[in-house]
Amino acid sequence: MDADAIIIGAGACGLMCAVQAGFLGKKVILLEKGDKPGAKILISGGGRCNYTNMYATDEQFISANRHFCKSAFTQWTVHDTISFFETYGIQGKEKTLGQLFPEGKNAKDIVEVFTSICTDFDQQIICEANVEEIDHTDGAFTVQYVKSGKSRFIKAPKLVITTGGLPIPKMGATDFALRFARKHGLTIVETAPALVPLTITGKDEEWYAALSG
Repeated sequence: MDADAIIIGAGACGLMCAVQAGFLGKKVILLEKGDKPGAKILISGGGRCNYTNMYATDEQFISANRHFCKSAFTQWTVHDTISFFETYGIQGKEKTLGQLFPEGKNAKDIVEVFTSICTDFDQQIICEANVEEIDHTDGAFTVQYVKSGKSRFIKAPKLVITTGGLPIPKMGATDFALRFARKHGLTIVETAPALVPLTITGKDEEWYAALSG
């Protein structure tokens, strides 16, 4: 085995997963399709990263399993998030409606917390790695990925897919997780657009400019 677990996707979820695995003494390999980890973190909150909300509760989230968010918030609370980042030097500053931003107003600080902890735990992050195939045989996952034009294989008893959803394709978002779920017969909830931008150019702009804000 190459690691205790393979994590596909080095965004916020994948990075936190690697960090928590490190706290448990587990070694992981993160595969990231982009050229750097935490790309969406860097653009969140206008580049400042509103990393949690002071008033977030399970009742504000919709899930096919109505008990999932309740369980998630019980195991890791908003105050756990705040305490975690404070431990690593990130002081939060509350903005509108409970939004919490790093006092330094830089999303890079959040990414650096994750990557520095991964470095301390010797968690391997492989960027520009395009996953081609996933096989599950004899209790182990074998992941085939391509990097620099060369096909490679890694193996682990556990696999975590944290590739996110479909929003913001230009940041690398794909339907990878959905395709994997369908291929392996997992139950999925069909997707639908939830929040989309209204892009206006040319003459139309003067008609709608007054509606801004």
